[in-house]
Amino acid sequence: MVHSVTTRDPAELIGRIHRETNWGFGRRTRHALASVIARAYPRVIGAAREPSWLFFDLVFPILGMCSIVFLLRSRGVDEAWIGSTILATALLSFWISVVWMMGAQFHWERDSGNLLLYITAPVGLGSIALGMAIGGALGVVIRAVIITLAGVLLFGAKYQVADPLLLMLVIVAGVAAMYSLGVCLSSVFLISGREADHLGSLLNEPMQLLGGVYAPVRSMGTVGVVALGILPLAPAIDALRQVAVPQLATTGILPVGIELVILVVMTIIFGVIGRSLLSYIERVGRSGGRLLARAD
Repeated sequence: MVHSVTTRDPAELIGRIHRETNWGFGRRTRHALASVIARAYPRVIGAAREPSWLFFDLVFPILGMCSIVFLLRSRGVDEAWIGSTILATALLSFWISVVWMMGAQFHWERDSGNLLLYITAPVGLGSIALGMAIGGALGVVIRAVIITLAGVLLFGAKYQVADPLLLMLVIVAGVAAMYSLGVCLSSVFLISGREADHLGSLLNEPMQLLGGVYAPVRSMGTVGVVALGILPLAPAIDALRQVAVPQLATTGILPVGIELVILVVMTIIFGVIGRSLLSYIERVGRSGGRLLARAD
C-alpha cells in the first residue's frame, strides 16, 4: 500500500485528495451532525455505565445545597429566599459543568493525547465542542432536577410558576448562554496551558457570588450590573427567581423579558467568539502543532 502511494504521480494524488475531501453542503452537514451526536453520547450514557459517578454527582451537590440552606435558616432568612436559593443551586450545577467539563476539557484531552486525534480527524472542533455542550447539558439535567426535588422534600420549598413556558425559556436560554461561554473557555483554557487549573478555580467560587447564588445581584450595586452583562449565571438566576418565586420579584435588577434578551444575545456573541477561537486552534494546531504538546 505504501509503495502504491509513493510511486503514484503527485499531481494525480493531490487531485484525488481534493475530490474525496470536497464534500457538498449536505454531506458536510450530515457529517457534522454525526460528530455532534458521537461526542454527546458518552456524556449522556457514561454516567449510567458507572453508578458510582451518578452517586457522587447527586450526593455532593445535595450536601452543598443543604449547607447553604442551613446557613440561611440560622440567619433567619425568609423561606421564599431559601426556595430561590435551592433553584439557584440547581442551576449552578450547569455552571460547574461548563467550567470543568467544557472549559478544561480540551486541556485534559491534550494531556491524554486525544486532542491530536481531534485536530487531524476530518471534523471541525466546532462540532466536537457543540457535542460536548449538548451532552454535558443533558447529563446535568438529572442532577439539577434531583437537587430541586431534594429541596422540596427536605426543606418544604414552595414555588408558584404562573407561566411554565416562560420558566422553560429562562432555563433553556440560561443553559445555552452558559455553554456558549463554555466553548470560549475551552479555547482559553487550552491556550493558558499550566494555568488552566487555576483559571478553573477562579471561575468557580467567585463567579457563584457574582452570579447571585448567595445574594441578589441587585444588592451588589455596580458590580452586579457588570456581572449581569458578562456572566450568564447572573441574569439566569435573577430571572429564575422572579418567575418561580413571585414574592422575590421586587429583588430583580431587570424585568424578566430584558434578562431573557440578554441571555439570547450572550449565546450569540459567545458562540461567534468561541467559533473564532476554535478556528484559530485548528489553524495553529495543524500548521505548527504547538498547541498539541502537553502542558508540562
